[in-house]
Amino acid sequence: MTTSDSPSSLTPDVVAAITGKLDEVADRARVAAEASGRSGDDVRVLLATKTQPAEKIRVALEHGFTLIGENKVQEITGKAEALADLEPETHLIGPLQKNKVNHTLRHAHCIQSVDNFPLAEKINNRLDVLDETIDYLIQVNTSREDSKFGVAPEDAEELITATRELGRMRLRGLMTVGLPGSSPEEIRPSYSDLRELSEKLRGAGVMPAEATELSMGMSNDFELAIGEGATIVRVGSSIFGARDYT
Repeated sequence: MTTSDSPSSLTPDVVAAITGKLDEVADRARVAAEASGRSGDDVRVLLATKTQPAEKIRVALEHGFTLIGENKVQEITGKAEALADLEPETHLIGPLQKNKVNHTLRHAHCIQSVDNFPLAEKINNRLDVLDETIDYLIQVNTSREDSKFGVAPEDAEELITATRELGRMRLRGLMTVGLPGSSPEEIRPSYSDLRELSEKLRGAGVMPAEATELSMGMSNDFELAIGEGATIVRVGSSIFGARDYT
């Protein structure tokens, strides 16, 4: 893996392509935020770095981006040393198995995919041992697809009420994976439903008033998600190109 003291195998053209796409995505996010009546600073771009090598991620971090997200715990741990000198804010955005909690807590600043109480309790118990805390989001399955992780919207209040009793975990908001529709009319409800759920639960005191994070939207629809209130958008392929699963 590339470190700050070793040469990169990336060509200048590849580096220029990545930084150019970073600037483009940042500009599109800013325009979308302003069109929704917010400041561009109200939306953060999370670099979804699944299958991407550390040297490509370094380019983005050195270009001024600080927030990265991985779908798998082994990718967080596998790239952590190579990126440690840049001190990225690392989020787990994929499902977490209870037997991977220890590895996750070594490197993750936030777990966006909490969707059941036994998992939250396991995380909290380990944090007790470590005498540490962590931020988390509740993942909600607003598209109601059987293939998606996340708590059902109607069950979110019960789960949030239970997890808020866990003293080592700080609830920051909600996350969803949008419906992969072919039109804004198909996609938008899965994002507007998350925003409305957040407003409802904060208004009722179920969630803290400051738990305003809405992590939603990816490369193909992040501007639509911003229009519906996203504060974090997860963008990968628009910046790094197609994922390499070999």
